[in-house]
Amino acid sequence: MSSPRLRVQFETLFQHFDGKNSGVQLEDITEILFCTRRNARIVLNKLEEEGWIEWHPAAGRGKLSTLIFKRSKADVSENLARRYLEEGKIGQALEVLDSDAAKLTQVIQGYLGVSHREGEQVVRLPYYRPLSMLNPHLQMRRTEIHIARQIFSGLTKLDDNDLLQPDLAHTWEMLSKAHWRFYLRPGVRFHNGELLTTEMVIESLRELHHLNLFAHVQSVSSPSPWVVDIRLFKDDLYLPLALSESQAKILLPQRLRSEDYHIRPVGTGPYMVQSNDDKRLILRAFDGYFGFRPLLDQVEVWVIDESYSSMVYPSLSKPIMNASSRSDEVELDPGCTFLLLNKRSGVAKDPRWAEFLSAVLNGYQLFSHVPQDKVIELGLLQAYGIKPGWIDLYPNPNAQPPGELERISVAYQAKHPMFPVIAKTIKTILKRYRIEVDFVKYDCALEKPEEVDIWLKAMGIATNREDALAGWLLDYSNMESMSTDYDFQRWLALVESWRSGVLNDFPAREIGKQLVKSFQVIPMFHCWLGVNKDHSGALQNAKCNALGWFDFSQVWVKPDLQLENEN
Repeated sequence: MSSPRLRVQFETLFQHFDGKNSGVQLEDITEILFCTRRNARIVLNKLEEEGWIEWHPAAGRGKLSTLIFKRSKADVSENLARRYLEEGKIGQALEVLDSDAAKLTQVIQGYLGVSHREGEQVVRLPYYRPLSMLNPHLQMRRTEIHIARQIFSGLTKLDDNDLLQPDLAHTWEMLSKAHWRFYLRPGVRFHNGELLTTEMVIESLRELHHLNLFAHVQSVSSPSPWVVDIRLFKDDLYLPLALSESQAKILLPQRLRSEDYHIRPVGTGPYMVQSNDDKRLILRAFDGYFGFRPLLDQVEVWVIDESYSSMVYPSLSKPIMNASSRSDEVELDPGCTFLLLNKRSGVAKDPRWAEFLSAVLNGYQLFSHVPQDKVIELGLLQAYGIKPGWIDLYPNPNAQPPGELERISVAYQAKHPMFPVIAKTIKTILKRYRIEVDFVKYDCALEKPEEVDIWLKAMGIATNREDALAGWLLDYSNMESMSTDYDFQRWLALVESWRSGVLNDFPAREIGKQLVKSFQVIPMFHCWLGVNKDHSGALQNAKCNALGWFDFSQVWVKPDLQLENEN
């Protein structure tokens, strides 16, 4: 990489000669650069090696040498900016462009997207924050869930049509409603070369005991090589479906994990993590994958932090909501952004306050306070239930607080394009009632949820299936820590009735209705999701999934071939 000083020296020469090829003596160069003859020669040689100039020294004293400029000042700056981007150094890229954000926008826009590099298919995607939690056994955000599904495999999986398919288990059978048997694929390897064994699968599954979704698992054992038996305390007709959840992915054993496993995990999925830091995540196709090897050789997720977020939207999957857009397959998020009230230890433990907050802080009330440009940019639509089309919330614009309250606390993830806007709107509305708001901002996980009154969250459901609400409700929503024991056990009983076969269909509608009617959850907004064809270009099969992304392992780059007429 060229040093910043070399660029300055080039610009000094370029400006002095106005970018015009010139006859010049070496002494002139020394005066312009304020250096010795020896250093001047070194600088000229380096500039020539970079391809920025040509230097033709003349033989004989007093004769003029020839200085030819092969690049302009702007060319050199943009070239350096691209090279800094290759290293993930966005700040340095901006610096060499003289802090010109508009120029950096052009460079980044030209750099991101689909490209071919030495015969490989590479896709670079912009995002607005680092991806710092890729361990599926821990709580992850929407995008991390998507990335984890590219890195890890489970016993089962859901395909693009949300149908259950084999994964690490090539088949399975229900020996009884409380006893399932899974048959494993032999010869599967982790990204680091470790052979997946039956014991590793058992160890990984046993780690799920802390999740409510798998609390009914009694034991995990192996009656024979490459066979895993799961016995249950309670009947479950849908255990293979639960094992397709992101939380149930099979991980490397604890003893083999590195200290930074959360950000650089090792799995058995189609992509392996090549690098991951606060500026860039690089996923590399895993040649040893037991399924079909991905056609995209490399996927890079670039972090365009807050200072650059206005230049490049954080995802290629942002739908452009106007008539001129060529985006297609745009659909609503299968969940919603919502407020989770703390009915266990917060102000909402008083049912009157829970009802008041639900009346004044729902999407209907907040929508008029959100700036219109943000509504369009973020693709917001008012939610009257936790899923699109459900109407369980009936706004009451005349609601009044049941008493005096000086302060209320609201928690939200700070690095989110929507949450700060909603938080500001909540503060504006509650100020009418002389209620001040204390904000609790966090990055990945809220440390003490019991100490907040309201938690601003996104559902982040990974599929469009209604039974996807089971895992969300029991584990990913934090519902248990914010609801009363009575309410949570009531919702758990509904899920168990379905798993045991008492209910033929998953009771999604009833659960959604109870969550809203009990003032536990306040639906706010649905968001539009879709793959922007204007940006994805030659990318094929880029079908938007329920997480707002597309399956990297299923897409490929179609070359732009010009057919020649045969004469």
